[in-house]
This record gives sequence, structure tokens and C-alpha cells, in this order.
Amino acid sequence: MAKQNIAVFYGGRSVEHEVSVITALQVMHNLDKNKYNVMPIYVTKDGRFIKGNQNFLKPEFYKNLEQISEPQIMLRDGSVNSENFLIKKQEKIDCAILAFHGTYGEDGCVQGLLEMAGIPYTGCGVLASSIGMDKLAQKKLFSDIPQVKLSNNFPLFVKPANGGSSIGITKVKNAKELKDAIEVAKAYDSRVIVEESAEGFMEINISVLGNDDKLITSICEQPIASKEVLTYDDKYKSGSKGMASAKKLIPAPIKPATAAKIAEYAKQAFMAIDGSGMARVDFLVSPDEKTIYINEINTLPGCFAFFLWEKTNLPFPKLLDKLIELGQERFASRNSRITTFSSNILASLGQGLKGGKVKN
Repeated sequence: MAKQNIAVFYGGRSVEHEVSVITALQVMHNLDKNKYNVMPIYVTKDGRFIKGNQNFLKPEFYKNLEQISEPQIMLRDGSVNSENFLIKKQEKIDCAILAFHGTYGEDGCVQGLLEMAGIPYTGCGVLASSIGMDKLAQKKLFSDIPQVKLSNNFPLFVKPANGGSSIGITKVKNAKELKDAIEVAKAYDSRVIVEESAEGFMEINISVLGNDDKLITSICEQPIASKEVLTYDDKYKSGSKGMASAKKLIPAPIKPATAAKIAEYAKQAFMAIDGSGMARVDFLVSPDEKTIYINEINTLPGCFAFFLWEKTNLPFPKLLDKLIELGQERFASRNSRITTFSSNILASLGQGLKGGKVKN
């Protein structure tokens, strides 16, 4: 059986650019080389799409991002088109794995580009990806699921409406801190969320996998923060493996009934945004486990939350197989729909123009 060409897209115009590189390296090293030809597609911080070579699989290659200047590419007709002076080459992409985080990658922008280019891709579609980045939109869609309330009573959390990796998020305890935190959040997004702090609650995360209503969930985890807020450093600077190296308890020390309720809410949230492929859903749970709040859904979690699936007996290479399968399944389903039909509306267009108006 011929190998499939799998393009891994990562980087991008995002404050989470480096996080994306970590996830992409994890992905490229765990793709089964007996099944796939790995094609790195690196998007620079200024938005250039570059088709990489084997050097792009080496962590040390990214120590100086400014020196990366391979030939740029175009995406067209289900293929990547590389042009380098006299060399022109077109390579079919069987599926794209999206390893972006943050704006212009996780938020539906690249998903729309791939839809237009006719390239199957892993994970959520344009709408679900956009909602997955927008915490205010999520709050409206998750109205049937208990959630932390928007509030003005201290202590509070202030966060950009769009963003991730805990960037721009601050816990505040008074009006002066609130003003400063809002300014910080506004540096990352024009809209800001101010919500109550669920004091004493523990964070519990779970991952969802599947398309439509054929969904399964992973084991639950409890991330451990070094401070009151789970910081960027907690998530990514404790090692080179991204979220896989962050401190956490797996399985989370919660009752089976609580884990089952979280799984139920996670599936409900995934379907509410019209999710596909996978997502990680984050919750807050009270010490007595009687109160469960949904915090947010993340359609492209760091390293695809593979550490949750490994503990659910789905190793990372097999998880990637499943994501590719789900992405191609979704692509085939969308392509089976009617998107155009024959019409003679333009037949008399030449005679119908007068004074800049079209005559019907």
C-alpha cells in the first residue's frame, strides 16, 4: 500500500508560535513512517508558508527562527506547489495535520484556506475552530452547561476573549489590579472577559475524539499550578515536551461519578460548537465535587493532549492515525454535498447591462 503524504502545518502569526513548533515536532516524530511521508509546512511569524525538509524535524533547527528561509509555497487543487527559480513541483496532500495554536491557525483562518484548496485536514472546521478561540461566544453556546459567571466581585480573572496558553490572563484582587489586568488583556484582543474566581476549585481536563455524535472521551487529568494561575511557564517551560511535561495528576483524583458527568458535559460542549476530530475541554470542580463548571473548550490542545489518550490505551501514533482518518472522513462527507448547480442566469448578461446595472 502506497504511503500517504501528510503535511504538518504549524508556526503562524501568533503569540503561541513557539508552542505550535513544540506540538508539530511531537507530531512529526510520532507519525508512522511506514504509513506516511511527512511534509513539514512551516508558517513564519510574518505569515510566509514554507515547505521544509528533514532539518525541520530537528528541535535545534528552531533556535534561530529568523534564519529559516526555504522556498515559499502555494496551496491549490489538493496539492502543495513549490517554486524555486527553475524548479517547479506539485505534490498531492492526502491530509493536513494542523498543529497551530492561537490566531491565524487555530481560529479557523487556515481551515478556511484548506477548504478552498480542497485539502483534507485534521480537527475542527472553520466555525468550530473560530468558536473554540472565542471564549465569549463559547459562553453563549454553553448556556445549558454550568459555568463560571461574568462578575465584578473580587477576586476575579481577567482574560482576552481570544487566546490560549494562559497568555494575557491575570487574577486580580482589587480595582487597581483590575484596571492594569484589563490593559494587559486588551494588548492581545479587543474584547476582554472579567469573571468570578472559583476559589478553591480544582481544574480538571478531558479530551473528546470523534465526528458527529460518534464520540469517545479520554481519562481526566488535574493540572498542578505553581501559583494561583496555571501559567505559560507551568505548561511549556518545565521541559521540551510542551504540555506533556507539565505537572499533572492522571487520572485526576475525583469520583467516578464526577468523571462521568465531566465526560457528558464535554461531549455536549463539543457538539454545541459542531466539533470534529478532537478537542480538550477544561472544567472547574469544587472540593466536594458537587459543583462542576465548564471553563473552556480548546480545539487544538498542546501536543494534541496525547498524554490523556496514552492513559486511555491509545498511543500517540495511533491517535494520529485516528485523527487523519477522521479528517478524511469529514472531507469526504463535505464533498458529497451539492455546492453548485446549473443555471442560465448569466446567459443574457451581456445584453442586460445598462448604466452599471444588471437587467433581470
